[in-house]
Parts: sequence; C-alpha cells; structure tokens
Amino acid sequence: MSPAPGQEDADAPAKLRVPSTTVEPLHRARLFALLDGEEGRNPVVVVSGPAGSGKTTLLATWAAQRSDARVVWVTVDARDDDPAEFWPTLRRALGPEPAADFAAAVHAADTPVVLILDEADHLRDPGILAGLETLIRQPPDKLRLVLAARTPPRLHLSRLRLESRLVEIGPAELAFTRAETEALFDRLHVRLTPAELDQILRRTEGWPAGLRLAAMSLGERTTRAARLAAFPADDRAVVDYLTEEVLGPQPPHVHQFLRATSVCDRICADLATALAGQAESGEILDRLERANALVTRTDEPGGWYRYHPVLRDVLRAELDRRHPLVRRRLNHIAAEWFRDAGRPLVALRHAVAADDPGLVDDLLAAFGLREILSGRAAELHRLVSRLSPDTLARPLNALIAAAAALDVSEISDADRCLSIVDRSEQPLRPGRVRALHAAVVLQRAGTFDALSATAAGKTGDDDLDTLTLLNRGVAVLAQGDHAEAEDVLLRALQIAAHGKREHAVLLCRIQLAAVSGARGELSRMDERAADAISFAAERGWARTPHCAPAYTMRGALAYLRLDHDEAVRFISLAKEVQACSPAALVTHLIDAVISHGTSPSATTADQVRDHWRRLADAPIPRHVAAYLATTVHRIALTTGQLDWASDVLRRVAETLGGSGEHAVLQAITSAHRAKPGQAHRLLAPVLTGDIPVTAVTTPIDAWLLEASLLSRAGDPHRAHSAITKALTLAEPLWAAQPFRAAGVRDLLVKGTGRFGKLDRFVSAILAALPVDPDVPVDRLTSREHDLLLELPSMRTTEEIADSLFVSVNTVKTHLRGIYRKLGVNQRRDAVTVARERGLL
Repeated sequence: MSPAPGQEDADAPAKLRVPSTTVEPLHRARLFALLDGEEGRNPVVVVSGPAGSGKTTLLATWAAQRSDARVVWVTVDARDDDPAEFWPTLRRALGPEPAADFAAAVHAADTPVVLILDEADHLRDPGILAGLETLIRQPPDKLRLVLAARTPPRLHLSRLRLESRLVEIGPAELAFTRAETEALFDRLHVRLTPAELDQILRRTEGWPAGLRLAAMSLGERTTRAARLAAFPADDRAVVDYLTEEVLGPQPPHVHQFLRATSVCDRICADLATALAGQAESGEILDRLERANALVTRTDEPGGWYRYHPVLRDVLRAELDRRHPLVRRRLNHIAAEWFRDAGRPLVALRHAVAADDPGLVDDLLAAFGLREILSGRAAELHRLVSRLSPDTLARPLNALIAAAAALDVSEISDADRCLSIVDRSEQPLRPGRVRALHAAVVLQRAGTFDALSATAAGKTGDDDLDTLTLLNRGVAVLAQGDHAEAEDVLLRALQIAAHGKREHAVLLCRIQLAAVSGARGELSRMDERAADAISFAAERGWARTPHCAPAYTMRGALAYLRLDHDEAVRFISLAKEVQACSPAALVTHLIDAVISHGTSPSATTADQVRDHWRRLADAPIPRHVAAYLATTVHRIALTTGQLDWASDVLRRVAETLGGSGEHAVLQAITSAHRAKPGQAHRLLAPVLTGDIPVTAVTTPIDAWLLEASLLSRAGDPHRAHSAITKALTLAEPLWAAQPFRAAGVRDLLVKGTGRFGKLDRFVSAILAALPVDPDVPVDRLTSREHDLLLELPSMRTTEEIADSLFVSVNTVKTHLRGIYRKLGVNQRRDAVTVARERGLL
C-alpha cells in the first residue's frame, strides 16, 4: 500500500505520485466537502470537466490534506488501456495483488484507502472496466474510488446514482465562485477592481484555466485596460491553450463546424446545419457535449447548446481575421433563420452584425413595436443603439428606437432619436409612420397636437393602437380627466390582452390603478395595484422598473393608513426597482415623508424639502400633487421654513389654482399665523362642497383643521361635530394619517364613546398615534393593568371582580392605585387619561 501524501516512494514513476503544483493551491472547501462525502456512504466519486477545469489540481490539493487516509494516485495514459499494462501499473501502486484480491488488502489496512485514477477517460478496454465495476459493485468498506476525466467514465453507475451513493462533480461545480476567484487572483498577486473582476467572471464563467490565463495577462497594471479589452479573443496564451487542448484534437471538419456556428450564442442542430452545411450537425454537437469540449446542452426545449464564452470569442476572432465576409454571410443566414423561427430580436442582433440595413429595416418595421409591448424594450434599445447613423436616419427606425428608449426611461436617447426625425428630409409616410410619431411625441411630452391630425389609435394596427391609447390614457390622467383616462386605458387593455402583449397589459393595469387613486377610490387602487404586481410576478417582472408605480401606490396608501411597516416595505421595493424618472422623484419624496414622520428632525425635514424641490420641473399628475401638498406644507410650517411653505402654496396655486387644496393650504397658513377668522372663511367653501377638490383626503384635512380651530376657540360641541365629520369621511378609506398630522389626539380621546360606529376607527387611530413622552406615569402593576382594561366597559365593580376572580375590596384597592398613578379621582377620567397616554 502506498504511503500517505508527502511520503511517496521517491523512486516511483511520476504517474504514481500525487502531482505537485508550481503555485500554492487554493483550498476549495466546498469541493473538499463533496470529495470527503459521508464515510461508507459514497464509495465512488466522479470528477469530470473540460480541459483546464482544475480536476487534477483539485484532487492533488485534496489528497495532500487527507492525513486520515492512505492515498494511492495513478495518472492513467493511453498505454494503460490494456489489461497487460493497467493491472501491473495498479499492482505497482497498490501492492502485489490484482484487483480481484484488492478488497482483502483494503480490509487489512489500518486506515481508509483513497484510490485516485486521474485522466480515467483513457480507460476503454472492457476487461479493465469490468474489473473496476467489480470494485464499484462490491466496494470494501474502507475504499473510496475517485475517477477524474474530461468525460464521465464508461461505467455502469446508475444504481449508485439512484441510491445516492455516488458523488458527481462536474463543470458547474468546478467553476470558481466569485470569492474563490478573488482568492486566486490575490494569491497570484493580481489586484482587480470589482468591475474588472465582474468582467473577467462574465467572460470566463469561472473556468479555472481561463482565470489563470487572465491573471497571467493582467499582471502588468500599466497595460491592464488594453489587455482586459483584448481578453480572451486576442490573448495569445488563451488561443494557444484552446488550440492545443480543445480544438487541436478535433478533426478539421469539426473545427470548421465550430467556427461557422460560433456566430450564435445558442445553437441547435437545424440552425447549425444552415450555418455549417453539415448534415450530421446534431451528432457533432452531441459528441462535443459528451466530450466536455467546452460545449454544453442548455435547458431550452429543442436540443439547444451553447459554447463557453472563451471558446466562442476565440472562434469568432479567428473568423473575423480569416474570413470577415464569411462572418457577415453567416450572420445573415442566422438572422433569417431566427426571423422564421419567431425570434425577431435574435434575428435583429444578427442582422446588425451582418451589416444588412435592408434586413434591419424589415425586422424593425415588422416586429419593433410588438417587442416593446411584449416586454423586450431593453434588449431592443441595446440593439438599436448599435445601428449605423444611416440606418437610424430612416424615420420609422428612429421612432421605434425612441419608443424603446422611452420604455426603459432613457430620455436623452429618445430625444436624440426624435430630433433625427425632426431634422429628417424624408416625409413621414405612410400614415402609420405619422401615427407612430404622434404617439411617441405624446409619450415624451404629453402633447396632443400631432395626434388629432392622424389616425392614431384607430389605425387597425393593434400594436400601434395599443401604444397610442396607452400613452393617451396616461396623458389625460395627468391632466385630470379621470373618466376619459379609464375609458381609453380599458380599450388599450382589451387590444393588448387580445394580442397577448403582456407588457402592455401590465402597464395598462398599473395606470388603471392610478386612475382609481386619482378618483379617490383608494381601496380599488390598492386592489388594482396588487393585481398588477401579481400579474408581473407570474411573468418574472416583479423586480422591473415598470412595477415601481404600483409599489409606490401601495406604499402611499399604507402610509395614509399609518401602517408603517407596509409603507416602508412597498416604498423600499419601489426605490429598489425604479429607473430615473418623475415617478421616481415622487417615490423618494414619499420615502422622505415617512422617515420624517417616524423620526422628525431638521435633517429629515430638509430631505423632504430637497425632494419636493426636485419635483419643481417634473411633469407630475394633478392628483399626485394634491395628495402630497398638504403633508409637505405642514412639515414646512412645523419646522419654521416659511419660504418653503410659501413655495408649496405657490406651486399648488399654479397647478391646482381655484381648487379645495389651494384653499385648505391657505387656511392652514392663516391658522399658523394666528388668524383663525381668516382660516374659517377660507375653509367654508371646502366644507360646504362649493369648491371642487382633487384629492379625496382634502375634505378630511379641512374638517380636521376646522375641529382644531373650534377647540381652540372654546367650542367643544362644534369641534366634536367637525371631527366626527372628518372621521365619517376617513373611515371608509381607513385614512388615519391626517389625524396624526392635524394633532387632534385630545379631541379623539375626549370624544371616545360618543362616535358611535366610528369608535372602532378612533381606537385604531389612537393606537397608532404617538403619546406625549413628557407626561410622567407611575408604572401600573399587572393586576392594575388588567383592571384598567375593564374600565371602559359599562360593567359594575362587582361584575368586574367576578370576571377577574377577585373580591370587590381587591378591585377597589387596585382602583385607588390606578387613580393615584393617573392623577384622577373617578373612573371616566381614568379612562380618558389612560387613552391620552396610550395605555388603552
């Protein structure tokens, strides 16, 4: 039996010694854990992967730290695929006995035995494989057989796999993780920025040989940027390695096949045949995949394969150097194939690579809008950004590019494309192009001027009509025409759903939720927004920027209802996914308002102010401004920032002049300046309904201010009546936030028990409102607290004593303690003070 690692026989041939490495190897704990397995449970380990995947290095490193086992290493070569050579080699490594008697030798060993057969794919002889299968079927208890090869060995392993007694480590496991890559480069004294590391991982996918070659190439910091840009396609070391280890062993027709098909990111047999002209394409792909030649089968239905990025880039570079015209022809073939297969964006990518403007024009005209409305605008935007100036100069191409840019909130790109159309000497023909121009201008600027002169929305082209109606619905909603917005968006939704343009369906649903919010139907808004999010989640879109408005609406409603946790959750989701847009500014403002409400300070107030000012030039809808203005105005006044408060008032006058919102803000300002009479006069037309309001919360704010003014004037009865009217309006919405902002806790406490069916809502508000922390309260005992909970009821002392299973005298003793600690003399006052202090 061979000695432990590090104690090998110096006279043993190299093939029977654990290989050494020139660089201190990396300790890959996650793979060591797989190799160790469960003693007696996993007798066989198969490590397979392409050239350069680190199989030998991994096993040598693992073997060196297996002090608890006798490690026997054999590096198999082609000569060993002969029983007359293999078994003597094994005897030299294991001892004098052939494999049939090896079990007895293992049983007699003092420690577990690990037999590692490296490069085991050389073993094909039936007799050798039969001998190995004998060890696998009847393994000695102390034996662990490890087989390393580029391709899985030709052994019958299905039963072991079924019984979970086989450990398999393949290319996916052998690939380096980000942490392992960082550790490797650190060990090789190559310091990378996070962006450089991302780029290397993206190009190598953690392939160990690729990483080591990259480290060699990037050692010199002065030339790193250029070398990184050239890696791997123009890196001589990479090209030589792949030529020797991967491409060299392939026959010429397979090398030509790989080169021709490398123009595609994914390849199937039919596409490969079209590109390479070889009828046996499916067989070639299957053999390459089985041979672990950096070709893997994907999960995509239809027998699709992909080449490792390093191999693909090297093959493409070779094609560019040797046959540039062939590369263009191959991309043209691929473009037509993918167009006919119903994958227009992939077709467009190849048409651009083929530098075929006619095919690009045809693809954009036929599929551009469809791809945007189906949720693939981001990919389309990336592709059209690569178009030549001449191709983009055609109006239809520029308009589709602008629509894609707007969908992904790349406003500057959209403006550049629209300016191309404006400067173009080509007329906007046919009518479809004019209608598309009107729709895109409407989406960008919210102007209807060009729309009326076209058939936009009624062209009969479902994609164009969907885009037009959707943009029109958004625009009329921003202008405050809720009825038309609902009608137009429902029509857009119907067309989009019929055509299965699911991205457009999502956008329509979100905008319909916004319509409900603008109408004051807040529960309906929440329901529609939740449905839109569910619709998006089912399609993997829940974390995309288009869902941000739905999250913002749900977060704003949660804030209105004083549901702090839900408000923070939804607003955080909106911030996480949204792109830079006016809607994002609104989200950040609401987030700042929530933060200020939770922990008010000069800093949080300044954040609210800064976000408000960023909205100055943003085209936000009227109803959004109406909902936000009162809250922002109050924060400005309470923090003494009168210039800011005046700015809010001025902007509301410009946006919502003559509305109830403007009157309420003026009244709040008058009350703040100790002019209650003026405040009453300003509120009067809002309270009577003579002035229209935009936000459903505005009348609530008006009645709360009226209640506060009456309370300060010493008119408790009318104050109670006013706050009851505010509660009546707020309760169906469960809108508790206005009561917190108005500072009417005392009025709610004093009126508790007199609000009738509204008392439940009042209790919920009081539970959510902060208690004055400066009021000292002696801590109640647990018994006193239990009794306090009974005091709001109409039960007598005797009934309470009976329910608490104590005597009447005990109840009276606890009552005196409660009265003393709350500073009151009677039961009703105890309930009032307890509510004021948040004890009830």
